[in-house]
Amino acid sequence: MAQPQTPLQPAYILHSRPYRDSSLILELLTPEYGRIGCVARGARRDKQRRQQALQPFSPLLVTLMGRGDLKTLGPVESAGSAHWLRGRAVYGGLYANELLVRLLPVGESQYQVFAAYQDLLRGLNALVGEDSRELLGPLRLFELKLLEDLGNCPSLNYCALTQGPLDPTGNYRLERETGFVPVHRQKGAVSRADEFIGEDLLGLHGALKSDSFPPAQLAVAKRLTGLLLRPLLGEKPLQSRELFRQVYGKQ
Repeated sequence: MAQPQTPLQPAYILHSRPYRDSSLILELLTPEYGRIGCVARGARRDKQRRQQALQPFSPLLVTLMGRGDLKTLGPVESAGSAHWLRGRAVYGGLYANELLVRLLPVGESQYQVFAAYQDLLRGLNALVGEDSRELLGPLRLFELKLLEDLGNCPSLNYCALTQGPLDPTGNYRLERETGFVPVHRQKGAVSRADEFIGEDLLGLHGALKSDSFPPAQLAVAKRLTGLLLRPLLGEKPLQSRELFRQVYGKQ
C-alpha cells in the first residue's frame, strides 16, 4: 500500500543528526505541521544533496510521507536563496532553532511562528555579525513573538486585576497564571526581578506591533523573556549558548 504523501510545503531545518549508516533524522519547521521529524534516507551518502539542500537557514519546499510521527522525507526543492549568516549571527540562528525544538509541540500548525522565524532570519542575515549587541533586538522580538504565539506571554498592555489597560506610571508584578497585577511599593524600595513599570510594558507591546525594539527597551525585554522562558526550558542548558560562550567568551 502506498504511503500517504503531503503536497510540497515550506520548511526550514532546525536540527539534524545521523541515523543508521547513511541517513539523517531532521527536525523541520513547517507552517502546516509546525515542528515535525523525518528521516532523510541516504542523505549522508549523497554529499552533494546535503550540501546544496539540507542545510539550516535555507528555505525549502519538502514532501513528507508516512502515517507516523516520524515521516520520511520525499522530494526537496529550494524555495529561495539560503540565509548565509555571518559571525555571531550564526549563533543567534542556532539559538532560535534550539528554542523551537525545545518549545514547539510536534505536529501542530504554527503559521505565525513560521512567519516570525522567517522575519528573524531576514534580520540576522542583514547583520555583519561582529558585535553581539546587533543580535539583541531581533532575538528579543522573536522570543516575545514565540511566547505570545504559544500562549506563554500575558498581554503586555492589560492589567489582570482591573481587567483594563495598564497605567504607565503603575508598578506591576508578573504572575504566570494570571498576567500582570498591580503591586504597591514604598518609596525607595527595591523592585523585584518580576516587577515592571507600566510604561515599559506598554513600550514592549508597541515594539511587538511595530516589529522594532528601541535600544532602551532591550534590558526590560531580556528580563521578561528570561522569566517566561526559564520554566519552559527547565534546568537543561541551551547548547547554542554554551557553544557561543566557548567561541566568544561570556558576553
